[in-house]
Amino acid sequence: MRTLGFLFFFLLALDIYAQKDTTLTLNESESLFLKNNLELLAARFNVDAAQAGIIQARTWENPNFSLGMNAYNPERKKSFDIGSEGEKSAGFDQLIHLGGKKRNEVAMARSNAEVASLEFADLLRNLKLQLRQTYFSLYYQNMSYRSIMNQLGNLDSLIIAHQIQVLNGNIPMKDLVRLQSLELNLKNQKTQLYENIIGYQSKLSLITGLTLNIVPVPLPGEIIVYQDDKVLLPDTLNHMALANRTDLKIAQKQVEVSGLNVKWQKSLAVPDITIGALWDQRGGTFKNEVGLNLGIPLPLWNRNQGNIKIARAQLSEASVQQSIQSNKVTSEVLQSVKKWKEASANYRYLTKSYLQNLEDVQNGIFTNFKNGNLSLIEFTDFMESYHSTMMQYYQFAQNLVNACEEINFTTNSKIF
Repeated sequence: MRTLGFLFFFLLALDIYAQKDTTLTLNESESLFLKNNLELLAARFNVDAAQAGIIQARTWENPNFSLGMNAYNPERKKSFDIGSEGEKSAGFDQLIHLGGKKRNEVAMARSNAEVASLEFADLLRNLKLQLRQTYFSLYYQNMSYRSIMNQLGNLDSLIIAHQIQVLNGNIPMKDLVRLQSLELNLKNQKTQLYENIIGYQSKLSLITGLTLNIVPVPLPGEIIVYQDDKVLLPDTLNHMALANRTDLKIAQKQVEVSGLNVKWQKSLAVPDITIGALWDQRGGTFKNEVGLNLGIPLPLWNRNQGNIKIARAQLSEASVQQSIQSNKVTSEVLQSVKKWKEASANYRYLTKSYLQNLEDVQNGIFTNFKNGNLSLIEFTDFMESYHSTMMQYYQFAQNLVNACEEINFTTNSKIF
């Protein structure tokens, strides 16, 4: 019974902790990202809120209605004497904005809504870069992991055979230790790769909104696009970036918003007028008096001069920030082109034909060593070289994708 109970809980634990995997192409990952990403959903609400700000800016203040009535008439000794011989009054007031306040306020609200839309587009640009780089980093880390697992599988069979030979006294223990040392090094790198894979899987799941382990399986066309031999002209890319970058457009729009704020603050210095009507049953000069009220504050001390000065300083700051952002865009484009050239050259150095030849040689080396036609030192030296080359190739491929995506990111264009 104890054994059956242990088996039951063991199977239950496997069911709880087993994680399902799902394979996704790049296009499928992007579709899930656009649908499920919480940061994008929150940013959409921010855009909606900014659009609602335009509606509010257009809305005038509510009119003010007042009602007065007699509480106690000492002549008639009557409380709440509001009949035909009593007293009651009513008034109506409406604030009228002057100096173009509402017009400037609506213009600012529109510009703020445009800023919110641009911020949403820039968030999308940043998250899309994270998605693509994470997707392909996970893909090539998985490829590296599979390569190490294949090598470990071959080494395991050799080590088992050598252990038998050592027990039989046919080969020295140092040969077995050399193979075990090679295996230990591969297992250590496998552990490091596995930790990287877990990190990338977690990040990709967060971006796409999935709780499953994602296994990237890109379509051939989704990989080849990065391997095209293109001619990239930095000046052309820079012009594209200056025209398309959403963060630069945000900086430009902030200058516009700051300029509108200066106008709005100046308009606030213009006094508003209050217009109203009043009816009084018996408290005026004559019965049922109807009057007109006009009110306007006197701008003797507060002419909003402090806020106007603040707004002008903010406009100057926004102009400087725009210049800084423009220089930053140009610098990022040039740096991304340099990274792409380096990554492209490294990737093309290790061609697929070279790797295929290396794979064929590796199979031959393994067979010859197994048949005793190759020394242990020659075998381990080649295996270390083979492993290093394969890891470099996948790293070069990953670096190339990252560099291409940085070109897309810095220009906000579909170059690759």
